[in-house]
Amino acid sequence: MHVTPLDHAKQKLIFYVAQDLDQSTKSDVQQLVKDLAASRVWSIAPPSLIDEIDENGLEVVGGMLEIYSALPPSILPLDVDSKHLEEVEELIGAVRYLSEKASLSFQFQLDTTYVGSIDDGVVDRVLQEGLLAPWRENLSGKS
Repeated sequence: MHVTPLDHAKQKLIFYVAQDLDQSTKSDVQQLVKDLAASRVWSIAPPSLIDEIDENGLEVVGGMLEIYSALPPSILPLDVDSKHLEEVEELIGAVRYLSEKASLSFQFQLDTTYVGSIDDGVVDRVLQEGLLAPWRENLSGKS
């Protein structure tokens, strides 16, 4: 396996509930993050829970997964990039399942950039075609 230097640039994939919160929703998201964290060995670190108050005084509940940046000038080894895509797809799948089961809306950000949403279990075009499809195509072009 290829070793990525510890100082390699990282990005944060963040997901959060994009609707009014109640205790049941908070518990569901906490359990989701806990289950995801225990589901595998993660490249950098398992997803972590976000439960904070933003600058507008609104409660933000969701999770965050750190991944190595593949943005230029960074060049990620194929095995690392592939593993990150697998991890991100697992995270999105778990969020999609909870979204469908509990009729929840989630939004996703890569650092501070909006990269899509999932509403009632439906992954939107932005997330599918803006993040996942190009990532898969880029990897298939490398292999």
